[in-house]
Amino acid sequence: AMVSITIRKLRVGARSSALLRSGCFPFALAFVIGLIAQGAAQAQVSGPICAHYDEDRQPFFGDVHVHTRLSFDAAGFDVRTGPRDAYRFARGEAIDLPPYDAMGDATRTHQLRSPLDFAAVTDHAELLGETSLCTTNPLSDPACVGFANLNPGSVFSTFGPAIFETPPSRHPLCGPGGVFCTSQAQSVWDVIRSAADEFEDPDGDCGFSSLIAYEWTAAPLRSMHHRNVIFRGGATPALPLSYVEASSVESLWNGLRDQCALVGAGCEFLTIPHNTNFSRGESLPLFDLGDLGAAAHFAALSEYTEPLAELSQHKGDSECEFGLGSSDPECDFGKVDLGASFGGYPRSFIRNGLKEGLVLEQSLGTNPHRYGLTSSTDSHNSMPGATEEDNYPGHSGIGDDTPEKRLNSTWAQFSPGGLIVLWAEENTRDSLFEAMRRREAYSTSGTRPTVRFFGGPDLAPGLCSAGNLVSQGYADGVPMGGRIEATPSSGSPRFVVMANQDPGTTGFPGTPLSEIQVIKGWVDSQGITHESVTSISGTAPSPLAVDPATCQTDGSGFATLCAEWEDPAFDPTEHAFYYVRVLESPTCRWSQRLCLDAGVDCALEVPAGFEACCSGSVPETIQERAISSPIWVRPVPEPNFLVGLWIGAVVLLTKRRTALIRPVGSVARTEGFGPRTPSSICCQEPD
Repeated sequence: AMVSITIRKLRVGARSSALLRSGCFPFALAFVIGLIAQGAAQAQVSGPICAHYDEDRQPFFGDVHVHTRLSFDAAGFDVRTGPRDAYRFARGEAIDLPPYDAMGDATRTHQLRSPLDFAAVTDHAELLGETSLCTTNPLSDPACVGFANLNPGSVFSTFGPAIFETPPSRHPLCGPGGVFCTSQAQSVWDVIRSAADEFEDPDGDCGFSSLIAYEWTAAPLRSMHHRNVIFRGGATPALPLSYVEASSVESLWNGLRDQCALVGAGCEFLTIPHNTNFSRGESLPLFDLGDLGAAAHFAALSEYTEPLAELSQHKGDSECEFGLGSSDPECDFGKVDLGASFGGYPRSFIRNGLKEGLVLEQSLGTNPHRYGLTSSTDSHNSMPGATEEDNYPGHSGIGDDTPEKRLNSTWAQFSPGGLIVLWAEENTRDSLFEAMRRREAYSTSGTRPTVRFFGGPDLAPGLCSAGNLVSQGYADGVPMGGRIEATPSSGSPRFVVMANQDPGTTGFPGTPLSEIQVIKGWVDSQGITHESVTSISGTAPSPLAVDPATCQTDGSGFATLCAEWEDPAFDPTEHAFYYVRVLESPTCRWSQRLCLDAGVDCALEVPAGFEACCSGSVPETIQERAISSPIWVRPVPEPNFLVGLWIGAVVLLTKRRTALIRPVGSVARTEGFGPRTPSSICCQEPD
């Protein structure tokens, strides 16, 4: 029974069958035995907790990038709600929004039409103590004036060195060695952790999960290298690491590992880069191939610690940029123009990072940019999941609390943000964290379609018309986030995609689907990367699908789309990835809806503050979308019988040695190595 459970949990069918097809039975046998030995301990402690448990996994919709009044920028915009308010909102309760009247009462409220399944509050670790000192029993120190006057610009100029400078430094307000601010930050972190624990499945029905998290906000020269740090459960460090304590991604990862070593069992973490579109190409880790050993160890650490990347949020889309390594017209979606100083950097976009990872894997043996794809809101109003285009109240307190402010200049380019969707057995912290770890996740631009994506050479044709698509997808292939290992004799893998439209809510139906596209990236024998986009189901919408003058749609599209596809240009010797993009039929963008609500007529004088309605600076319509995590193809040699026997023995011995490696945080290190030496990292990746 344990063997059966372990094989099911690790999803080894596709890999072992590929090895058997190659004629390498000893290799396959030892490979499977090694995986069983590695997973047996997990099988002993795993099991259903929730009544709604599904071995074939369920889609859970969430938001893991949310700020409250505990963040310096939210406090500067007069946001007065905290983590508990954010979790109540995620579960379907109304929330107060600024501005507040003279009596201190909110003048606006907002509420989700459909609650989320999970959420994480990610207040900035930077200035966590400073913000609390200045806003709770406010100090008379002049440094706090920006908070008192609700002047975010003053806050940034006063405390900016802790975020924007290299090396970062704290304000004198914090005292010698920053002791006052770090002590206060620890108290605030306790509030954040206790709020998450309080709302974790409060009714015992697994209806909602709350993950403990924070944001590491490194922004040297205002270039965003930000990461959201997500913890598995309640075992977390006593203090979040800020840019002041960890001024590089590597030092963040090493610092988290060392913190978790002190906490002990259960302290595990992962990180998610976001807003790479604002990073000047510097957010994704860079690798010096002059020292291949050190680079390979750092790449393995990156691949394990950072399994996901955020594609979109309210500050724009980071999938791809038309003209920067992509000729895909859909790359124009959701772009925010910050001027020449931030433009023109191909590495600012995740698709280019995915392609770069294929090249690095050839040199390093591991892919440091093997990112699953997600989205969230980055709401600074304590509003996880507030992504509705027809009901968008802004995300930045008094900064965008009126239609005129939201339509002003850069704000008009912003969006309500997106959602992360995880395929997990049940709605628990453990199950959701494992889904993130194995990259079985997808991104939406804010709506809630469901998307399944499987691939593998053993997938049978006709799954779209069969009743067992999901079970066969897991048994004979790999899901989104998985990897296919191809030998020189491998045929093209078959891919199957099934998507259902957002069901909507009473009075607010979801939008039909338009099209499924497969995006492929690969590197050829000359080391040059390429990409292609192929439509495999549905049709491009009519130009008349939506009338911007009324926001009425023609109702065209599909409730369900399913497609099977094989790549006619597949080459088993090339490193490649495939992901799917599911497009909905067009609807009006939030900005156009505000213009119509205000009665703006571009043939007449445009009211002050509504210039964007007629300037052409923002699109009138939007095609919402879901984007899956990729499935990767990695070439492997095809060994003969004796070589296979030898490699199989090595695999088995390696798995036995793995049991001697002590887990520390989200990585593992061998006993006797120093805590910050990259070569000491030995990353164990779940399948």
